[in-house]
Amino acid sequence: MAKSPTNFSAAPSAAGYLYQARLALALCLKYVNVDAGVEVGIERLDDVSFEANGTALELLQAKHHIDRVASLTDKSVDLWKTLRVWSEAVAKDPTLPARTRLALVTTGSAPAGSAASMLRPAATYPAGKARDPKAATALLEAVAESGGNQELKASYEAFLALGATMRISLLSSIEILDNQPLLTDLEASIENDLRMIAPRGQAAVARERLEGWWWSRACKALIANPPEAISVLEIEAKLDDIRDGLKRDALVADQEHADPPAGEIAEYEGRPFVRQLKVVGVGGNRIEYAKRDYYRAFTQRSKWVREHLVFDGEIAKYELTLIEEWQPRFQQMRDKIGDGEVSDAVRRQAGQELYGWVETDARFPFRTVSQRFLTVGSFHILANDMRVGWHPDFETACAAENP
Repeated sequence: MAKSPTNFSAAPSAAGYLYQARLALALCLKYVNVDAGVEVGIERLDDVSFEANGTALELLQAKHHIDRVASLTDKSVDLWKTLRVWSEAVAKDPTLPARTRLALVTTGSAPAGSAASMLRPAATYPAGKARDPKAATALLEAVAESGGNQELKASYEAFLALGATMRISLLSSIEILDNQPLLTDLEASIENDLRMIAPRGQAAVARERLEGWWWSRACKALIANPPEAISVLEIEAKLDDIRDGLKRDALVADQEHADPPAGEIAEYEGRPFVRQLKVVGVGGNRIEYAKRDYYRAFTQRSKWVREHLVFDGEIAKYELTLIEEWQPRFQQMRDKIGDGEVSDAVRRQAGQELYGWVETDARFPFRTVSQRFLTVGSFHILANDMRVGWHPDFETACAAENP
């Protein structure tokens, strides 16, 4: 049962942790095929970190807010908690600002004129404007010296404990990346980066496969003691596997468990492929299974065509294969019945046996895709066009059933 949101809901916190992991994946894609020596860490040196040979290249603090209401003012809790972390780190290692990029990644926004607004990446400012770490330092020093928020007392003290020059040096190394995508919006960001390595139209599938591996890999890295880093080489290797699996000769069948809408099912009731089943006495759940297979095969084939994943005429050749497999079986059925007087019950029974072959035994792969729904559903598509049938006299029998 779904719970109503309360002030004690852990959903925002859970979303924040998931955001860290997904953000780490999204950001490390820029290193793929560029610098194989880089490793990414989650909750290792910071919320997210990038390092090489044990040296931190980038330390990132991630702040996720589901409703985007967070404002990165000079008194922002997010900003000061981040400054405390980095101030204490710089106090221990004064060389950190000179060799490491420090980034606050947040879904909130920095108001105009705020210290945070003066620390965005240089390339994001319009002509005539630029980063201003000195002015940002002055604004934040004034807030820290005036105090006021006891929750942030330790943050103010950590910042002011640095010398004046070191405070400017710290803020000079900080970049504020505000208005960043939400947890769910990162999917599109990752897919956009994967378009360069995934086959046309397969970026979403590539992202699903990459994240399927990534969540498991991130969990393993997190439970190690201490948390371990994940090499960009591992990510490159996984991307190679995914790319090979998505080659044009390896179509992905992702409609195998698609549920047809109720309206679609109702509309199928009068279709020829359903009448073909009824004239041989197939009914009940088997009719519903047939509608489902028809829907899945139709949507799968349509998706492949829409995404340009099949060659011209390839589906027609597949259908010809099915027809030629059906033809001798259909003829055998008719030969067995003969030309004499045969009751309709016998004809219907023969038709049921032929359809039983399609329903349970016929499996003809489309390239490497051999799922049942594709073969059975494609036979129903042909039956809908009256290009194959089950009753020995299916053309006339179905015409008689036509409402």
